[in-house]
Amino acid sequence: MRVLVVGTNRMCHDRLFELGHELVLFVPKGRARPGDAVGRYEHVVILDDDAPIATWVDIAGVLHRAAPFDAVAAFNEHTYPIVAAVSERFDIQTVVDIELFGRVLDKATMRQILEKHEVPGCRHELARGRTAVVAAIDRVGLPCIVKPAAGEASVGVTRVDTPADIDTALLRVGADALERGVLVEEFLVGEEFSVEGISVGTTHHLVAITKKFKDDTTFVERGHLVPAPLDAPTRESIIAYVRRALDALSFHDCPSHTEIILTAQGPRIVETHNRIGGDSIMDLVQLATGVDLNDLVARQGIGTDVTPLLPDPVPHRRNAVIWYADPAGPPTNTLVEVRNVDQVRDRPTVMRVDLLRQPGSPQTEVRQSGDRSALVITVGDTPDQALLDARDAVRTLEFVYVWRPGAMAPSEPSH
Repeated sequence: MRVLVVGTNRMCHDRLFELGHELVLFVPKGRARPGDAVGRYEHVVILDDDAPIATWVDIAGVLHRAAPFDAVAAFNEHTYPIVAAVSERFDIQTVVDIELFGRVLDKATMRQILEKHEVPGCRHELARGRTAVVAAIDRVGLPCIVKPAAGEASVGVTRVDTPADIDTALLRVGADALERGVLVEEFLVGEEFSVEGISVGTTHHLVAITKKFKDDTTFVERGHLVPAPLDAPTRESIIAYVRRALDALSFHDCPSHTEIILTAQGPRIVETHNRIGGDSIMDLVQLATGVDLNDLVARQGIGTDVTPLLPDPVPHRRNAVIWYADPAGPPTNTLVEVRNVDQVRDRPTVMRVDLLRQPGSPQTEVRQSGDRSALVITVGDTPDQALLDARDAVRTLEFVYVWRPGAMAPSEPSH
C-alpha cells in the first residue's frame, strides 16, 4: 500500500516500512528529525508548526494526484485533524475518528459523557477567566487539581491544597489556558495506573496495566512498571471500569491509553486518549508480555483487522520498568557531560539507556515531561527487582554541569 503518514510515533512508521508499505511523511517542523530525510520515506513534507490544515491538504492533493494514496494514517493526536481533512477531501481510507478525538481531548466533555453513562468519576467544573476559576475551586473544594481543559505532558497541572496555592496554580496553567478553559477537579487519593489497549470494532482488548510513579508536586512521570503488581480482583475491577469508560466514549478501531486512580471507592478516570501511551510504555509492554502494540496499531492504522494477532490470554513473561533521571537546576547551568553511561548499559538487566539532554543543554526546572534528562529501561523476574535495578541505574548516571556566567567552575555531579 501507498500510505501517507502524518506526524510522529516513528515506531509505527518503522513497522509499516518493514511490512513493505510505501510511506510519505507529513511532519510539522518542530517534530521533524534529521533522519527523516533518508531511509523509510519516499517523500518528506515539513511545514511550520502553525501551518493551516488547508495547506497540508493542498500538498496532499498534489501528491495524491501524482500517485494515489491507499490510506492516510496518524499515530499521535497532534495531527489527527490533518488526517481527517485529507481523508474527507480525497476519500482516502483512514481509521482516525476526529469526533472521538474531540471527546477525549476536551477533558470537560469527557467527564460530562462519563457522567451521562453513570461511569463513576469525581467532582469537577470547567471555568474560564481567573474569577470563575477561583469560584470553581471554592465549589469543588480543597485539595483539588487545576489543569488546562485540553492539555498534555503534565503541562500546567497543579495541585491546590490551600487558598495560598491558587496564584501559583493559575500562573502554571497560563493565561491562554485561563481564557480557553480550565478544569478544576476533586483531588483523587490513591495509586495511579494506566491501561494500555486496542479496540477492534467496539471490542476493547486491554493488554496491560501500567503502574505509574509521579512527582507529588509537578505530576511529571518519573517511571512506569509493567505489569502493575495487582491482585486478580483489583486487576479485574480496573479492566471492567476502563471498558465501561471506553464504551461510554464510543472508542472503536483504535488504540487507547487510559489513566486512572485506584481510590478507596474503586477506579476513577483521570483521562483517556485514542492513541498509544508515550514514555516508551509500549516497549515495556513488549518486554513484559511479548505483545508488540506498535505493530498492531500500525497495521490497524491502514485498515487491517488485527484480531488474529492478539493473544488471549496475554502472557506474562517478566517485569519491565522505565525510570527517568530528572536533575533540576537554574538555566545558567550548562550540561558538560554524563558519566557512567557505558557502565550502566553493560548491566545485565538494563535493556536501554537514552540521554534526553546532550552536552551544551541548559539545566532546567522539571515542570513537564520534556524537562527530564535521561531514561533507563530494566527487566526483572519480580517487580521489586526491576524497580530496584532501574532506580539504581539512574542514580549511577552523573550529570556534570558548569555555571556559565561565572568562573566556569564545575558543579557537583547531579543525579
